[in-house]
Amino acid sequence: MGVDRAIGTGFRLGDPVIGAALAGASWGDLPAHVAQQGATSHAAMRDRILRLAAGLLSAELRRGQRVGVSMPPSADRTALCAAIWWLGGVVVPLEPSLPQARLTMALQGSGLRLLVHHSQGAGRGTSLAAVRHLACDELLAQGDAPDLGQLAERAGRVLPDHPAVVLYGEGQQDTARGVVLSHRALLCAARGLAARYGMGPGSRLAVPLPLNHAVRLTAELAALLAGAALCDLPAFSAPASHLILADAAPVPPQAPPAVQMQPGMVLLSGDARLVRGWQRALPHSRIFNSYQRAELAGIAICSDPRDPPHTAHATAGRPLRGVEVMIVDPRTSMDMLLYEIGEIWIRGAPLMLRYHDDLRASRKVLDRSGFFKTGDMGYLDSEGRVIVCRDAFAQI
Repeated sequence: MGVDRAIGTGFRLGDPVIGAALAGASWGDLPAHVAQQGATSHAAMRDRILRLAAGLLSAELRRGQRVGVSMPPSADRTALCAAIWWLGGVVVPLEPSLPQARLTMALQGSGLRLLVHHSQGAGRGTSLAAVRHLACDELLAQGDAPDLGQLAERAGRVLPDHPAVVLYGEGQQDTARGVVLSHRALLCAARGLAARYGMGPGSRLAVPLPLNHAVRLTAELAALLAGAALCDLPAFSAPASHLILADAAPVPPQAPPAVQMQPGMVLLSGDARLVRGWQRALPHSRIFNSYQRAELAGIAICSDPRDPPHTAHATAGRPLRGVEVMIVDPRTSMDMLLYEIGEIWIRGAPLMLRYHDDLRASRKVLDRSGFFKTGDMGYLDSEGRVIVCRDAFAQI
């Protein structure tokens, strides 16, 4: 690490695609998804993914085709996204809670030809006649799942830099764009997050975020790959080992019941006041901070559990492996020294491919050397931690 850069270290990903990664993950009867209706094992989830992939092939899904997903949190929704990725399709989350203008933007701007919803009749409110509607149950009823070899042959070759998702719904209303993320970006972010916080067999992730949030997609993929369970229960009733809120969330008015809510770790994204508030509410949990952007496949910088706990108050943490952070003078594009405030530039495997159908905006934020110009100001300390200047007084 140079004096003016922070680099996340770790293994180097070879040729990551989500289908191949999921094919190599076998966690048997361990729970993969927990909801009020019951638990779904990893073996059952894998079978569901393959059956949905077979149904999507019968629906003539082709590599690179955009597929809208309009479903509430469920094992079927998680399996559907994985099946689309396995075939080289592109997930377009259509979260019902999004403003109507944003939903219309996603429907019209992403080039959808297929929309999958939860049940018959749901999701048919769109006026776009060119969009074909299918219920998830229809895809599951297409027949038995093919073997992996047959599925790979029918799907064709999927490459690491093929698009995997187009995200709408984050950012300001007047600047929201479709963010195109690749297989490489999602896999690197998921594996990096799981490795940093020790997610593995027996871990239970509660992620009360909508599907159009990049952190939600990353967490779902991390659970499938690491043998963990994704808990789709109310955020403060899930007996989770890991709680990921990502966005600045209000501190609960009173500490939740100890038995119901004592996760080993809580991951936020905010200033010192937010972190301290959650530490008071959950004194027996480790509270961590992060820096998240849709353009970075969710969380690219977060607290390191090996660092002293107080560093979560004032810093966003260290970059995940495969991520490089540089602080730059926005006027000259020259590197800043340690503790000098400048614009935060980030590059690495989790970086987006581009903004969807907005080449001008993509060129504006992507440097020729591969850095993403975040537009946020901050600096690096001597240990490679990133301090984001959200509020100068909140860092004291």
